[in-house]
Amino acid sequence: MPFGKWATVTEASEHYGVTRQRIHQLINGDKLGLCKLVKVPGGDIWLIPYPFTREAGKVGRPSVKRS
Repeated sequence: MPFGKWATVTEASEHYGVTRQRIHQLINGDKLGLCKLVKVPGGDIWLIPYPFTREAGKVGRPSVKRS
């Protein structure tokens, strides 16, 4: 259950139906909004803005520059 305006990586992965590793890829690509890394005694956790919003990424192969 999200903490007010924030949710965890596990909650986001369950919402989108993807792995937690994929959520970390989306965080690194700035596709899930302004996420926060919070330091807690048990280790660092990512907090993701809730309700979830996700930017669309590019689909397909990267373009090849030909000279």
